[in-house]
Amino acid sequence: MLRRADGWLDWRHFPAPAYGRARDASVVWEQPGPELDILLANGEGTYLECKREVPEGDSRKKMLKTIAAFASRDGGTVLIGVRDDLQIVGLPEKPTVDKQELQVVGMIRDSVEPVPPYESRVIDHDGKKVLAIEVSGGGQMYAYRDRDSQRPEFYVRVGPNTVPARHHEIAAGFRQTPAAT
Repeated sequence: MLRRADGWLDWRHFPAPAYGRARDASVVWEQPGPELDILLANGEGTYLECKREVPEGDSRKKMLKTIAAFASRDGGTVLIGVRDDLQIVGLPEKPTVDKQELQVVGMIRDSVEPVPPYESRVIDHDGKKVLAIEVSGGGQMYAYRDRDSQRPEFYVRVGPNTVPARHHEIAAGFRQTPAAT
């Protein structure tokens, strides 16, 4: 069930959007607002990270590490245009939303190996644009690679935190399943 303040928006049950799986194409969102409300309902946590704007510097590294962590486990969503307190502020008007989306896509391509399974899309919520990066769990480990060190770093998501993966977590992510005969 979905509600905003004291008003119920919908009485039907929807699985959480995109966590670890492809989007359910059978659900048609006539109004994108309720979808964003579902994503924000539980706050930042294991499957959700919010950023006010396209990150730079250390904040950029943190976001890319989180994307690698989402891909290495069950997936998750990064929302850009949403503050940590879950207030929707929208993306800045300059540069254009398309350029900001291309910038994030380029960051992922350049810094996460292999490139994880994800979808980027823009959600319009009451005239504010939010960029959603929906990362599917890939069934393997994904690494953040800093341009300077070129040393792969592996991360997992623990609640609302992205932390370095432990050796046994990394090893489990690289185990190969026996080939079918």
